[in-house]
Amino acid sequence: MKKNINIHKKYHFKFKRLLSFKKHVLKFGTLGFKIRQTCCITDVQENLLKLIILKKLKSISLTKTKIFFNSKCFYSITKLPLESRMGKGKGEICHFFGYYKKGFILFELKKISLINAIKLQKLLNKKKIIKLKIIF
Repeated sequence: MKKNINIHKKYHFKFKRLLSFKKHVLKFGTLGFKIRQTCCITDVQENLLKLIILKKLKSISLTKTKIFFNSKCFYSITKLPLESRMGKGKGEICHFFGYYKKGFILFELKKISLINAIKLQKLLNKKKIIKLKIIF
């Protein structure tokens, strides 16, 4: 008799490299902005990105545009004080960050023209936080 043995693998950042990874398909909007390279984005950078997007969309489009953000900062970065020795614990939380793979859709837009989306893409790529491309 054979016993079913489940072998669990440990994955770095808990991302499996499988085809069932569903973060690359549009769900809510008509246009999406996809990440070109794998990167880590801190919570400060994420908030700055959201602020830039909201400000630029107000000035670009006359109609009200709906935005769906998919980004979340789950992981924390900790740091010990300078003069602490080993064995004193993990340390205080400095800030949070999110790890995003290449092809992850960071946000989606609804009710926006392609020309305005291209303007927004050029502006976000100039900021050098992350490189994005438009998908339909």
